[in-house]
Amino acid sequence: MESPKFFQFPRRQPEQPSGPAKPLVFGPFELDVVRHLLSRGGAPLSLPPKCFDLLCLLVRSDGGVLEKDRLMRELWPDTFVEEANLSNLVALLRKLLGDTPSKSQYIQTVPKVGYRFAVPVNAGEAGTQPPLAPILLPRPAAIRIIVFPFRTQTGLNEQEHLGFSLPEAISCSLAELNAFTVRSMQSALGFDPLRWDPKSVGREVEVDYIVAGAIAPAGNGISISVQLIEADSGTLAWSQHWVTDTRELAAVHQAVMHHIVRRLVRPGADANYLSPQPGMPSDAEATRMYLLANQLMTRRDTDNFALARDLYVACVERDPKFAPAWARLGRCYRWFEKFGPAPPAGTPSAKEAFECAFALNPDLVLAHNLYAPVESDAGQAESAMVRLLRRLRSHRSSAELYSGLVHAARYCGQLDASLAAHRRAVELDSRIRTSVAHTYFALGDYDRALFWYGTREGVYLDVLILASSGREREAAALLSTRKDRFGMMPEAMNSLEAYLQGDPVRTIDILRGAAGNDRADPEMLFYSARQAAVAGEIDLANEFLSRSIAAGYWTTILLHRDPWLEPLRSTVRFKELLATATEFEARSRRAFLTAGGNEVLEVHGE
Repeated sequence: MESPKFFQFPRRQPEQPSGPAKPLVFGPFELDVVRHLLSRGGAPLSLPPKCFDLLCLLVRSDGGVLEKDRLMRELWPDTFVEEANLSNLVALLRKLLGDTPSKSQYIQTVPKVGYRFAVPVNAGEAGTQPPLAPILLPRPAAIRIIVFPFRTQTGLNEQEHLGFSLPEAISCSLAELNAFTVRSMQSALGFDPLRWDPKSVGREVEVDYIVAGAIAPAGNGISISVQLIEADSGTLAWSQHWVTDTRELAAVHQAVMHHIVRRLVRPGADANYLSPQPGMPSDAEATRMYLLANQLMTRRDTDNFALARDLYVACVERDPKFAPAWARLGRCYRWFEKFGPAPPAGTPSAKEAFECAFALNPDLVLAHNLYAPVESDAGQAESAMVRLLRRLRSHRSSAELYSGLVHAARYCGQLDASLAAHRRAVELDSRIRTSVAHTYFALGDYDRALFWYGTREGVYLDVLILASSGREREAAALLSTRKDRFGMMPEAMNSLEAYLQGDPVRTIDILRGAAGNDRADPEMLFYSARQAAVAGEIDLANEFLSRSIAAGYWTTILLHRDPWLEPLRSTVRFKELLATATEFEARSRRAFLTAGGNEVLEVHGE
């Protein structure tokens, strides 16, 4: 038997094409690597970035076997991931190509080794590519930039958090300016913190400039150095060094912003870029507490969120005009309203904190993004959608605003808009996290839902996806590892566990107990409805469904297609609820169009 031929990955080098690149043709598909486009019969197909990268590797392998470990190193060069991530990518790609594991025309599995692309690939004629779909947008004209965590030295005396929190604050401030497209700091965390190469960073996360720095002890204060590096050439565009104390952090922050804008924004640009933004900190101690609280918020647990909340409260007490602190305090309050211990009577609400942020700075991107889920959960997703669309008219370079729109549009049943907003967010920042997994779940596309839920710390949805797609044993095994998180969503997690254990009586008992829970958000009420339906409790399912729609979540595709809802569809109550949801969804569609949604998302429609 002939031994398999293994494909050798070439060294990564910038391509220097001598002329227009030809598409790669296989079967009815055309792959245009330069334009990042896969099409079938002239119709563009939507493909997540990592899936597209995998397809490129496969079609260029000349029929050779691609080993799993080498594929994983190529696709995730600076990050450790489980093999399941590769398997999920392959499954998603097979589904798009019309393949199945048992009957694979394109992607064949070589057991215990890897994968082979099994069909011939030819170079098509230049100029034969189909036109770009309206939703695939050209690269934004804004300056693309990323801020890396600053290197820290020992001896900072409880100021080590500045290595993350100070650059994160700079990143957020840059994101407020429409001159920049700012990649999230999560993208930077995928690189070696000491030995990253500017050119590699530029290629991997598609940025023009990198902000880096270092913090070290200096006598009774600290030493801060910051550099602005041109990614394409690796040259230093600007650098500066400060020896200061923590009372001057706000001044350092503002100085960095001033120098970056002066260096990169063209002369004659909007003078507002160099003007102090409303709601920025004026008190040194408030700034220090804000940065420490931001660091605590990177870990989602009750203790850290409680400490962060107390720091934000102290922060706005010292500096009541600090708009970002009010916005982040609002996020803290909302977390406790949903997942934490019930707040004492008289505790300010998340809404009140966000109202303070907007009063200080109506254009604060941070507040607009963080408030979208809060507003949606309060039954005002349509208002959130319209607000974000209006903000995006003048701020098209903000991945965070598009991320918020993913959530709000889904609640309103505008699933195409939710997907379009996600694609735009990912185009601006390929590693941004959005709630698009829930949107794909609503469409019944469980493979994509599982893919976009990703490898982050999961709670509920990935287990639900597995259970809904007939993979109950996997779902039960995964849920058994989440016992420490049941307290966040006790009714949802416990009822799902009972269902997976084959105990419908306990499932229904738990859901009946949850019927009086007034902390559940509208989307979670819908998930409870489908869980009651599949357990056979029809009246309870319709009750949850009624509450979900009344609370502000309506998606008729789910009502028509979700297999777990099948027991409800013959009931009079369900038909009434479907009619109500259809009416609400049509109203939301009109609001979307009136707010210029098609223009903002650059899609063709009504």
